[in-house]
Amino acid sequence: MSEKAFNLFFCGLMVFVAGCSKTLNLQVESEVPTPLASRLPLSLGVYYNENFLNYVFTEKSEVREDWTIDNRTSRITMFNEILPTMFSSVNKIDSPNISDGNVDIILEPEVLDMQVALPEETHTDMFEAWIKYGIKIYNPGGNLLTEWQLTGYGKTHTAMFKNKESGLNTAITMALRDLGAKIILDFSNVPEVKNWLSTKIDCSEHPGLC
Repeated sequence: MSEKAFNLFFCGLMVFVAGCSKTLNLQVESEVPTPLASRLPLSLGVYYNENFLNYVFTEKSEVREDWTIDNRTSRITMFNEILPTMFSSVNKIDSPNISDGNVDIILEPEVLDMQVALPEETHTDMFEAWIKYGIKIYNPGGNLLTEWQLTGYGKTHTAMFKNKESGLNTAITMALRDLGAKIILDFSNVPEVKNWLSTKIDCSEHPGLC
């Protein structure tokens, strides 16, 4: 199901669901395995803005009167683990608008949206999670080179869990893993990034990247 179709289906369905759990306070605890990737011989500056550091999913509606899902620690850990597999060095910076000879390129992630679904809401036997991110890429002077969006999806079977907290925790972990894999696979295939890489690396040593 596409994300747009899910949004329409989910919004309509929620009006009629009477058995939804109205209260949820979930602190996501997960470990995202470090993926295998070929490191680029470049230095990355990563800027974690306020949105990325502090975004917490909350919902107060008729069927979800008090829902809070906090996956701040998990997503920061995920980025801290995958980015060093992509670049020879990674440095955290305080602003994307810098002129720093110590970094070749700057990445700024942002949480755009998050959705979760319980089995009783979708009439399936799955806990599901969707997380949408925006990725911005700057040159060392702070000029925006490009930006794109990607969505991570995770699901897990109800038979594995006794409560919604555990089921959603695992679904969100799977969504984060999906996001991590997409960031690694998509990065060098973004046209603007691919063109930029061709000016920074020896293409003969990194076939397929430029």
